[in-house]
Amino acid sequence: KEELWRLLRIVEVNTFETPTADGRRLVELLLTTSRVNHSCSPNALRGPGAEAGTVEVRAIRPLAAGEEISISYVDEEVLMSPMPARRERLFGRWQFQCQCKRCATPDRLRAFRCSSDPACNPRGMVLAAPDMTSLAPCRCCGKSLTFEEAKVAFGEEQELIETVSGAIREAQIAAGSVSMALEQRDGKAFGEASEAAIKALARCGTVAGSHRAVHPSHHLVMGLAKAASALRAVLGDGLAAGQRLDKAREMWGIAARELQEATESQFEALPVPTDGRIGDLIGLGGLYRRLNKTAECKKCLS
Repeated sequence: KEELWRLLRIVEVNTFETPTADGRRLVELLLTTSRVNHSCSPNALRGPGAEAGTVEVRAIRPLAAGEEISISYVDEEVLMSPMPARRERLFGRWQFQCQCKRCATPDRLRAFRCSSDPACNPRGMVLAAPDMTSLAPCRCCGKSLTFEEAKVAFGEEQELIETVSGAIREAQIAAGSVSMALEQRDGKAFGEASEAAIKALARCGTVAGSHRAVHPSHHLVMGLAKAASALRAVLGDGLAAGQRLDKAREMWGIAARELQEATESQFEALPVPTDGRIGDLIGLGGLYRRLNKTAECKKCLS
């Protein structure tokens, strides 16, 4: 039994699951790729090779001579999560606590406002420390928050965790209703969906704005911003269809700013190409195209 358990654990921690075209998942156990270490900020990507049945590891940025090649063991959603969530997933599946450079430095996804306001803000940013119980000094002025200030910041973050998913879901439902009304060319339905959309946008703004200790680039606030941006985009499309072009451009402009800030913040936290980033840039390019900002559109798609 001990030998069988050991064999199962070896297979468990050294295999990769790959989705196939027919919807199944292929389990791969390969001698070389199983020895490539994980990093939450990987410099390489593992994927299908040029020939059928092969696997390749490709660099996603220039590598220095002698630099260790690393890949991500977790999917993009986990990789874009704060350090505690990443470590929990990695330990649960692979039985190790990640000590990569990204995990060993302040968490860019958990950003809080510097208490030197207004002298330091909006550039001032205090990040959660690797120990998960304290905050690193401000990246701008170097000031450290007091114990009480840190306690307030973490408390507001917890409140945000409890409220953000509902606000995002409401915005997503509203966006779906507006899109359906546009597809069906139903003016009455669009009017009703628009009212719900305005309420959803107000809720997103309230949730984000009521937690003053949390920085606008915190990953939860960025999630709200992206949901609001998607909703504003379809609202703008509806306004344009009704020949209310000035209002449409205003809506698209706000949506573009929200999405631009969110994508820049997320890329700073994880400066590697991801499917989510590509999708966001395509969406941002579409907004700039609607606004007739050709240069900005090309920049997103280049």
